Amino acid sequence: MDRNRSPRPPGPAVRRRTYLIAALALAALAGAAVFAASHTNPNKVSAAAVDVNNLPVGPQAPAVEPKGWLNSPPLTPADLAGKVVIYDFWTYSCVNCVRTIPYVRSWYARYQADGLVVIGIHSPEFDFEKNHANVARAVRGLGVTWPVAFDDDLHVWNAFQNQYWPAKYVADRQGRVRYFHPGEGGYAQTEDVIRTLLGVPASAPRAAAPAGAAEAQQTTQQTTPETYLGTERGTAGAKPGPATYPDPGTPPPDTAALAGPWLASGQYVQASAAGAAVVLNFTAREVNLVMSPDTGPVDVFVELDGKPLPPAYRTAQTMLDGQGRTFVAVTQADMYRLVLGPAVERHVLRLITEAPGVEAFAFTFGT
Repeated sequence: MDRNRSPRPPGPAVRRRTYLIAALALAALAGAAVFAASHTNPNKVSAAAVDVNNLPVGPQAPAVEPKGWLNSPPLTPADLAGKVVIYDFWTYSCVNCVRTIPYVRSWYARYQADGLVVIGIHSPEFDFEKNHANVARAVRGLGVTWPVAFDDDLHVWNAFQNQYWPAKYVADRQGRVRYFHPGEGGYAQTEDVIRTLLGVPASAPRAAAPAGAAEAQQTTQQTTPETYLGTERGTAGAKPGPATYPDPGTPPPDTAALAGPWLASGQYVQASAAGAAVVLNFTAREVNLVMSPDTGPVDVFVELDGKPLPPAYRTAQTMLDGQGRTFVAVTQADMYRLVLGPAVERHVLRLITEAPGVEAFAFTFGT
């Protein structure tokens, strides 16, 4: 994935607000980002280099007033006084957010003793991400040990006038926003900002290389944009309510289509019977899909160009059954890694449900 071009677009309720103007104003103050955003293709953000020794002074960071906290008692402005604070907007089924976590973990471990505070603002995109038990499970699995604020109603998101997952705002010891970075990448620059605002000497050790960080593939090739399946933003032709869809064969490039019986709602489509399928014509190295089981675990078979996934395209979550079929076990509401190939290539992916009840939300892609 091109780490400078990977934020996800907010949902319809957020898009109704004029966040681009506000975010541009903040970016100009912070000197950290130049935006060229598109709701149809979210891969349109670049971060500009900044002079970390001459950071512009932005507004005071808003107070964080979430629905609740994880890993911490409530943090008030008084608790943050005199600290350098990273406000990290994320949501747990966002692949771009997940890929930034090892870097945040490394900064937190290195600079907490120097006065760094990290607050993970968990701002959900999908309704299942408002379930605090789901978030707590994800936080444990991802190794997030810093305070996490449950921003279920996007109250904190709105206060910051944010519009990206992930996004990082860095405030100085006086609580003023001095730096903003949307999306992945820019890790060395962000660490330089942290060190400058903390007053860490240039000769002092830097954060350790983050464990578990994904390697970015260097390529100029474009991937298929994030592809939603529900009726609110979906492009797979889903109609509200139950319907049986004819097999699409090979959909047009960079599109998904349904086959068989599905029940469609705003955020997702739900398989109504075994054998219901989603067919995707994509260009990418990596393919992920946010899925959730309705009542219990369900296997989803994964085919690439009409065949089981070859070994070179399997992920840690794609398994082989006794009949030679490749599948993922959908056991909880989360993002599932379906394909990880050797290079950016065009293929046709077919997902076939073993039983009804699987809910499919959105595909994401990477290089």
